[in-house]
Amino acid sequence: MAKKVYFLTGPIGSGKSTASNYLKSKGYITIDLDKVSNEILFSDVSKDFLVINFPEVTTNKSIDKQKLANIVFQNSNKLKILEDFLHPKVQEKLLEILSKNNQIVFVEISAPKKIENDLDYLVIFSDRETRIKRLIERGMNIKDIKNRINSQPNDQFWLKAGYTITNIEIQQLYREIDKFLKLNNLE
Repeated sequence: MAKKVYFLTGPIGSGKSTASNYLKSKGYITIDLDKVSNEILFSDVSKDFLVINFPEVTTNKSIDKQKLANIVFQNSNKLKILEDFLHPKVQEKLLEILSKNNQIVFVEISAPKKIENDLDYLVIFSDRETRIKRLIERGMNIKDIKNRINSQPNDQFWLKAGYTITNIEIQQLYREIDKFLKLNNLE
């Protein structure tokens, strides 16, 4: 089992992936739960579920992920259906990965519904305007951005979720991660 697990989280566009890549460059194991989720979503395990619950996103042997995102981020009931299907499978896969690892692991998780008090969180946070600007630069449209932001917890949730790093610029982010690592005797 992993020696220690830290959950790397924060709102969309805050810089979680940048933080994760930096931690990986420092030799830490990182797991992106969005990637794990996508692997499950695009596997044979999900085919019947999608055909039944989201037939408009399936064609022959492919899944239109953008169409699925448009549906679930505009309809909280549809989002819950998808999460109820995916989350247990993602959790199972994560436990499998962690059981095969004996190092310190950072798990990137996009939007937890709640924060468990007995787990350690490193929260990457940026103000809403900065996040929107970054997401537009990534090529996302403003409607999709706002739907995703609105489906996530509010800023107060993130700011009290754990050790919080406010990410305004990349060098500051790296310095703050190094500070976190030092505070937790990880360097």
